[in-house]
Amino acid sequence: MQSRNFRSIRRLARIPRFIRRTTVLAAALLIAALPVLSTPAAAAASFPVFVNERGANRPTLEQYGSTRSTVVYDVFAFTCDTAGCYSNGGALPSEATYVAKVKEYMGAGQFGGAATAPVVLDFESIELTQVPTGQAATNAYNLWRQLLTWTHTAAPQAPVCHYGYDWLTQNQNLIKQLHTDNLLNCFAPRAYFYDGQTLTSWDSNLDQSVARDRAMAPSHPIYPYVNPTSFQSESYVPGNTWAHMFAKVQAVADGVVIWEPSAGNANACSWISQHSYEMGVITSTSSSGPLKATAAPPSGNCTVTRGTTTTVPVTITNTSSSTTAATQMQSFADTPGFSGSWQYWNVPSLAPGASWSTSLPMAIASTQPAGTALLHIRTGLSDTRWVLIVH
Repeated sequence: MQSRNFRSIRRLARIPRFIRRTTVLAAALLIAALPVLSTPAAAAASFPVFVNERGANRPTLEQYGSTRSTVVYDVFAFTCDTAGCYSNGGALPSEATYVAKVKEYMGAGQFGGAATAPVVLDFESIELTQVPTGQAATNAYNLWRQLLTWTHTAAPQAPVCHYGYDWLTQNQNLIKQLHTDNLLNCFAPRAYFYDGQTLTSWDSNLDQSVARDRAMAPSHPIYPYVNPTSFQSESYVPGNTWAHMFAKVQAVADGVVIWEPSAGNANACSWISQHSYEMGVITSTSSSGPLKATAAPPSGNCTVTRGTTTTVPVTITNTSSSTTAATQMQSFADTPGFSGSWQYWNVPSLAPGASWSTSLPMAIASTQPAGTALLHIRTGLSDTRWVLIVH
């Protein structure tokens, strides 16, 4: 992992390839008309979804119901050999220096992780499955004990995990002891998707990791690390792949961490739309009611541009088996950064399968942050989730 630009490419060669379920919402990202930057974060998630996000123009997945959490990268460049352990080839940091760095990563200037969300240590060079057995592993184990103790000092309310290759079993007895002593409180196995990989192989790899971890510390939660891009191409995974990954982690793990996601262009429409759907289910805030809204900006996909006004056609369809009563489109005047008024407000009674159309001249403030926006198209009878990527 290490950082978004590095992605641990040096380790890709030794990582086996590794995702089930049907697509919901596709690239066109239907669903529109503006509404209320959704607040599913207020709803309790039935399955914890953590996100490591930082910097400007991030997708802000917490608006979908995720909890921000922290990953600590190996800025100390820890290494261990048979003679000892080192930081950047020299002396190890002091407790004060290390604790300050962990707190920095937890802070608003970095990942802004919640105090009770997992703190994951990404120290891959000393991850015990990567260290030779024998004295080097013993030295690394002793260093881990010290670093984990200091991490709990820096983050006393947080469970602490280390990011790792949990399908591997080298030095497993040492890793198990760190869990037995509760220095490690959770698992964070790598579970990224790779170019050319099959869903079956991804499932198999995750199953191996979970089996090892359950046997090692049955009471410690497992939070696999996933990302919406495929390694090494960094192309966005299709929505059905993201659906499969979510279904699988919910079936076998205790939560999931989405590592440094992005939504930089229209190619991300499929995964972010699917993500909205998945989080709606998890937080019990799915689209609801007999009327379904479909819409697409003039871009032909889910992207819009800050500082512009664009007219979005919206179609309301009765998806139920009964005729719906006449109703009205609902105002979205409270949506930060978006404004506009429906061309037609009064939705007539609709027979099953029948549709009605209106449009929304939608203004997007120039101050609206780039990233994604979760909105809702509401009538008096329904609520449809809609996702935009804002440029």
